[in-house]
Amino acid sequence: MNTTWSHNRLATGMALAIWAALFWFVIFADRTSFYFASRTTWLAPVGAVTLSLAMVGRFLSSRATHPEPLSRRQLRTLAVLVAPAILIMAVPPVTLGSFAVSRRSTAIKGAYVSMTGEDLTKGDLSLLDIFGLSYVGELDKLAPRAGSTSSFTGFVTREAGEGTGEFRLNRFMISCCPGDAVNIQLRIVGAPPGQFGQDDWVRVTGDIYPIGDGVIVDASQVEPVKRPEHPYLNSS
Repeated sequence: MNTTWSHNRLATGMALAIWAALFWFVIFADRTSFYFASRTTWLAPVGAVTLSLAMVGRFLSSRATHPEPLSRRQLRTLAVLVAPAILIMAVPPVTLGSFAVSRRSTAIKGAYVSMTGEDLTKGDLSLLDIFGLSYVGELDKLAPRAGSTSSFTGFVTREAGEGTGEFRLNRFMISCCPGDAVNIQLRIVGAPPGQFGQDDWVRVTGDIYPIGDGVIVDASQVEPVKRPEHPYLNSS
């Protein structure tokens, strides 16, 4: 029986190959932290292997007993499907920043597993600790620490009406991937005026003051830092 190459199956196999290449690229370029939380990084190797096997299977079955042309509609659909994969591989990794801050909720039900059973009146204090207390309405537990010194790393955003020595320190927390990101934000006062712009990554050291439903940090030191290797915090 005569067989011929199926253009439809070959094109589908190429689309699968591109997506498989993306997952392998993310793994070997050590970019999993930009797309997955620490507890979901297993999705990268699983996706890479699964898509690779699907690609091989599609190519092995790409001979048909009758012509299977690829229509323009199918070609457009495949182009739309592979475009994100090509874009991710072609450009440097980009993290959520100031543009996303105003478009993200600061609280998502179930995104944070409360750690309020721990004694937060002493020891290191993290952004996740502050968010957890804020999430359950228990920031008053930080009252004994008012005036104590802590350090936090995040990126800068500014709001209308703030003084030149003020800005917001932000860090996104993810539960699964950046699609469910939640913003953690502190108000910084006493910063050097005009030295830091939107989206600059900084490390702020200063005295903390829980006020209402937020925390103010009176900065004693603000220093520029590189974007962390793992820019997103994990909810658990």
